[in-house]
Amino acid sequence: MNKWNSITATVAALSILLGTAPVAMAQQPAAATTPASNAQTSVNLDPTATKRLTDVLNTLAGKQTIEFTSAYTDAWAVYGTLKGTANADFIQNYDSKKGIVQSTSIIYKAADMDKVMPPDLRSKVASFLKTFDTDKVFKTEAFWRVYSPIDEGGFKNYWVLWGKNQSIYIHLDQGNKIMASFLYSLNDVKAALTNKANRSLKTLGIPTTQPFEYTLRQQENNDTVWHFRNEDDINIVLIGVKTGKVWAVKNGYGMDWDGDKDFAKAFAKPKLSKNQALSAAKSKVQSLFGINLKGYTVQIKKNEYTFLKKGAATVVGKINKKGVFYSLEAMPANGIRN
Repeated sequence: MNKWNSITATVAALSILLGTAPVAMAQQPAAATTPASNAQTSVNLDPTATKRLTDVLNTLAGKQTIEFTSAYTDAWAVYGTLKGTANADFIQNYDSKKGIVQSTSIIYKAADMDKVMPPDLRSKVASFLKTFDTDKVFKTEAFWRVYSPIDEGGFKNYWVLWGKNQSIYIHLDQGNKIMASFLYSLNDVKAALTNKANRSLKTLGIPTTQPFEYTLRQQENNDTVWHFRNEDDINIVLIGVKTGKVWAVKNGYGMDWDGDKDFAKAFAKPKLSKNQALSAAKSKVQSLFGINLKGYTVQIKKNEYTFLKKGAATVVGKINKKGVFYSLEAMPANGIRN
């Protein structure tokens, strides 16, 4: 993620920083065509658009003084400022043809958090950081209130706190669930951890690799992992933060098909039999995860091979056209990777 340098720079870089939360369209309630009383505009917005944009801002921030300062009508990105409880900038995406607000992001300064974020959420973040941020590296540089109601990726209604290459999401429509990602340079993590990631990639056995560029300390759902990667995610290794256990290894250079048609043709029939898959995977699975595949059964779906013990999925692997595993992932029995 990019560093947030200033409120103005953040507005300009909004689409980059919200890469994990793509804009989606949501139908807003029908609105009257009279402009909202607390909204001012120095741009050419029709009364209906002004009312609908203002209604969403009032819902998210309370009734503040709103000024719409610029609009780009080709994509209908509307920029403005809030004044009241705390000063803030905002950006909204509006579909003028359908008359709907697609998304709203309000960008606050870090110093104003106590003014606008509810105390229970601030307390929850502080409690979370005590266990997640053991290195005490997080410092809030800005925080946003975002509403994108029908986003299919699950990023719909949330607060996000930004640090230097760090983010903490609080999902309001998911019981205030917290997700976090802190970027570390490889020099800032223990050498033993980086060595384990490199060995894991070597064990997987795809000849071509790309050096890891950094690692992310991530909290998502029940997972707390180190995510070693390079910028384009060609090589990935996941290692539990608490256990130090390797959970997943992937080398994208092993994906040797050319498009969807070639993939469908290559894996129309099983490339490996169940016994062949067990033979090809057993030494790697033992080395990576400490799991002995003796007595396991196998389910096959296209290029995906699931290894089961007593009917429970334990390891999932994916092969290429040569029948070589380019991805192996251990499935936790309790649903928690840490």
